[in-house]
Amino acid sequence: MSDGDRAPQGQSLPDGIAPQERARLLGRFGRRFAAGETLLEEGTPAREAFLLQEGKVRLLRRVGLTERSLAILKVGDLFGEGVWIEGASYGSTAVALTDGAVLALDRATFRSLLERHPPVAVRVVDQLVRRLRDAEDQIEILMLRGAQSKVIGALLKVTGKTAGTAEVAISPVELSTRVGLEVDAVKRIVQRLRDRQYLRIQGERIEIVDVDALKRLHVLLGTKDELAGAD
Repeated sequence: MSDGDRAPQGQSLPDGIAPQERARLLGRFGRRFAAGETLLEEGTPAREAFLLQEGKVRLLRRVGLTERSLAILKVGDLFGEGVWIEGASYGSTAVALTDGAVLALDRATFRSLLERHPPVAVRVVDQLVRRLRDAEDQIEILMLRGAQSKVIGALLKVTGKTAGTAEVAISPVELSTRVGLEVDAVKRIVQRLRDRQYLRIQGERIEIVDVDALKRLHVLLGTKDELAGAD
């Protein structure tokens, strides 16, 4: 990502920053990127933190010989937060899914921004707490044996509802990230659940027809997986 590629004005900086300061930050630290571009690499020195202004970015982490998706980031999300700790390295690789732009802040600028603008600091803390909670949910889902159990478990986690119908805005790529499966495998499972009328699909939105029925199927599959594992 070239330092000379500056981002246009954006709206993803939190409230509480004066318009002049907002314009200065975007003008000085904004950078554009192209789809497929690697924005930072796991294990390299953490020199900048990034606030996503436009587009989508995927976070990846190497596990053994393969790379696993950790999260799909959207406008307003922070990544590269390891820059806060002196001498730290990036814990993941960030790859652009679309064209877009970031606000790239060195350690001193990032610290100054958080100290001078409490709303930004609160937003950053909220994001990190949510990311930790998502990681805990992902660990729980990955411990399930069956692929179908993982997909259903992830959908139930996302909706948070215990009964009735529920609509979930999640793409196959985002769902595959949560369950640690290939996108094509996730699509096949979702299609199977739709064919059995547990789900309805509209674009990148999934409607769970009956949350309680899907929960019962999840329990049944979990029991089946445990019995198979005991053989």
